[in-house]
Amino acid sequence: MKKVIFVFAAIITALTTYAQYDPEALAVLDAMSSKYKKIPSFQANFSQQMINEGAGIDETIKGEIAVKGDMYVLKVAGQEIYNNATDVYTYSAEIQEVTVSTFDPEEQEITLGNIYDLYKEGYKYVLMSTQGNGDRIIELSPEKNDKSYHKIRLVIDKNDDLKKFTVFEKTGNQYIYDIKNFKSVALSDAYFTFDTSKYPDVEVIDFR
Repeated sequence: MKKVIFVFAAIITALTTYAQYDPEALAVLDAMSSKYKKIPSFQANFSQQMINEGAGIDETIKGEIAVKGDMYVLKVAGQEIYNNATDVYTYSAEIQEVTVSTFDPEEQEITLGNIYDLYKEGYKYVLMSTQGNGDRIIELSPEKNDKSYHKIRLVIDKNDDLKKFTVFEKTGNQYIYDIKNFKSVALSDAYFTFDTSKYPDVEVIDFR
């Protein structure tokens, strides 16, 4: 009897490990990543919905983003953030001020620029379901317990485009990012640096 129990336990363990690094999920993720790697730069609109059911919070903001490699321009909530992979410029038109700081890639845990490759290091992944319209639902979970979140859910359509992703924080917050109007565009490196000469009245606060 003990032998049967041990064999059953071994099978369950094997299946659990297999599911954590699901080859079907990996195939979908690799196809998505490969598709975006071929795009030199892109622009998209997005919405960010923050939900905390326990606290009765449901808030949505909308924005625009442009990405080229590690560089991005993010326009959201009255701010424009320019990251040229060396410096980060945060501009507020309302107060005519721009702050400049040194780019630290370690601070950029999950962004619309790195979400396409996030799964490649430090994550387990499993294909949860395939919807009737071809959408694949994949969940990522960090291998280590040192993140502020415990799960990321991706919605990848039948064309290998990322439509939506949700970050589940340990606090109970859920951040839902819905990606719209994604398009490949040609952007110069200079596009990702805030040009102070175009804003003569802006106050520059340099933290570098």
